[in-house]
Amino acid sequence: MNDFIEQPAFEIGRRLEIRGSDVWCVALKPSGADATTLADFAADLSAVLGQQVRIIEALPLSVDRLCKDLSEPDSDPVLVSAWEQADDDLWRDLDINRSGLSRPGPVILWLSATALARLCNRAPNLRSFVGGSIFLLGSHGQAMTPSERQKEIAELESHYEMSSQEMLRLAESGTLPADTHFVEWLVLLERGDLV
Repeated sequence: MNDFIEQPAFEIGRRLEIRGSDVWCVALKPSGADATTLADFAADLSAVLGQQVRIIEALPLSVDRLCKDLSEPDSDPVLVSAWEQADDDLWRDLDINRSGLSRPGPVILWLSATALARLCNRAPNLRSFVGGSIFLLGSHGQAMTPSERQKEIAELESHYEMSSQEMLRLAESGTLPADTHFVEWLVLLERGDLV
């Protein structure tokens, strides 16, 4: 059983089961992820949930089309990818139309750290759908090992010449700059609730 607990698909599936309907979460994709990584993650998540996860590309869809695709059907688990070209205007439009995005089935956003920072800065109401449900995937779409996680944290502490505790104090006070590296750092520390 321990092997499953360390898999992001298992953790996300468990979170979806616990929270019930209208569940949103973020899978922070690994750098260098490609279509195969996304397909493998969707297959793992489908196996955990016991139902097929539908993949939708956010772009080049319009907000209206994305709302329609999420609602037809509205009860299956959906993994929404292709956010890299989403600009600030699109995120604001999505935030304004958040009620049109609401659905009883779970939504998993497949985001880079940059796209997650944009979501947090430009779509705060949509960000509230996610809450603290942000999962960081390792280099192959699997969970990061504790040593990988610690290595990444040490590199960030060295680069910013700041301890993780100092960075957390800034995040808790609301004075942490909106930088993608800080987003990733918070998720590495399992403090996605502060993003």
